[in-house]
Amino acid sequence: MKAKREPWLLGVLALALVACGDAPLPKPRGYFRIDLPEQRTAPYTGACPFSAEVPRYARMVGGASPAAVLDTVCWVNMLFPGQRAAVHMTYRRIQGDLPELIEDAHAFKEKHEVKAVRIGTERILRDSARVFGTLFDVEGDVASPMVFYLTDSTTHFLYGALYFDARPNADSLAPVTARIRADLRRFAGTLRWR
Repeated sequence: MKAKREPWLLGVLALALVACGDAPLPKPRGYFRIDLPEQRTAPYTGACPFSAEVPRYARMVGGASPAAVLDTVCWVNMLFPGQRAAVHMTYRRIQGDLPELIEDAHAFKEKHEVKAVRIGTERILRDSARVFGTLFDVEGDVASPMVFYLTDSTTHFLYGALYFDARPNADSLAPVTARIRADLRRFAGTLRWR
């Protein structure tokens, strides 16, 4: 009888050891890997009265405007199809309303303060090209993680905002946001008025 009890006793002990483990935990939600394209630029000259270097992996799409309006208002989008992002830019000819245009840019940035963790400000001062402005890095789960305006303070004013075609999630979008912010800094650093 001893021989028959030993396998049964070993079975009960093995079952007891297996049953005494920790409760199973669900795996954390994962995000897929984001491969960013090579960082290369190309010159851009469109219908709006400015030129700059833009990333090669972006498409510049301008809005159709009547010839009379084109002299005062123009828009262009810098599309990043692989990253599901777009920078919407609006050009305005200054008509004695520079303080109002700058105030509008700051007001738009302030709308993000509710969700923003931090808003960094970077001044653009390029006297040789007459390009002045501000880049706002809006950190957190916000609709637009970067907003900017550039001007020559007499004639030209360009406003832009970065948007993603995805729910705002700063952590998962961080690599793409960082790359596009660098691309926009390069854009601002090479912008020339025409």
